[in-house]
Amino acid sequence: MGLLDAILGRKKMIASWAGVEDFVDSRAAFLVNRSMYEYSRARAGILAEKLFREASFKAAIEEGRWRAFPVSLANVLELVDGHVRAAAAGREAALLEALVRVGRNVLARYPCPQGIEPAWWSGRGEGIETRIRLSALADPKPPQDIPKATFDEIFERVPIHPDLMKLDREVVLNHMRGMMVNIAAEAADQLDRAALVEALEPVRPA
Repeated sequence: MGLLDAILGRKKMIASWAGVEDFVDSRAAFLVNRSMYEYSRARAGILAEKLFREASFKAAIEEGRWRAFPVSLANVLELVDGHVRAAAAGREAALLEALVRVGRNVLARYPCPQGIEPAWWSGRGEGIETRIRLSALADPKPPQDIPKATFDEIFERVPIHPDLMKLDREVVLNHMRGMMVNIAAEAADQLDRAALVEALEPVRPA
């Protein structure tokens, strides 16, 4: 970012797919952390500090966070697809391949987390690819609707007894939907759609 941009508080536009990887990675992690850590603290109330010091809880929520991360990553990739697709008219196949690469590259940044089966973790790239390819077959969803189908895959990873959580589901889901709307605003503000389409690699015939 140049000095003038820094003085004026302007953000540098994301014009490369490597930049999209950073964007997707950070927002997916943000969604998971807010939905799991902050919810757990709120649910535990005055007992939160004690709960978060317990080794068993820390191990459980860390494992849950990593198991939920690929789901959240796919959600943010779907959001990016919805933001860029119109600008990529005629090059939708290349956009799809770029999104698949972004998902796989972000997952490849992280070795298999402790407590998770290596085979399960190594298969998450294929799961994200399947999700993105399926979502590309339909019109883009509004950002607030993207997490509705997969929310339970994240929420059920919170290591708190389900009986204590069942009345909170809609509240936490609506909070996540609001966060997706905010991320969509960030995407509109930061992603240079024209440059990203220009940077798409040609799709080679099968």
